[in-house]
Amino acid sequence: MNFHGNDLKKSVCQLSGGESTRLVLCQLFLGRYNVLVLDEPTNFLDVFCIEALEQFLSAYEGTVLLVSHDQTFINKVADCIFRIEDKKLVQKV
Repeated sequence: MNFHGNDLKKSVCQLSGGESTRLVLCQLFLGRYNVLVLDEPTNFLDVFCIEALEQFLSAYEGTVLLVSHDQTFINKVADCIFRIEDKKLVQKV
């Protein structure tokens, strides 16, 4: 996830927003979870990390509840899409 050299020696509290997100994604990739809840997971990520996340989610066999404004990302990873319109949950067909 693009950690190199001195990045590996930083404490968690010293990580930037993007580095923190990438660290959480490393934990996600290595874990065994049945359900993932992701809120804007592409924020602070570069293209390389977004593509890695897309590949991981496309192969993931569990359930993912994903909230994102990144329509391109959603279209690549989602099987079923819901939108909130006029305070109602509407399934995109």
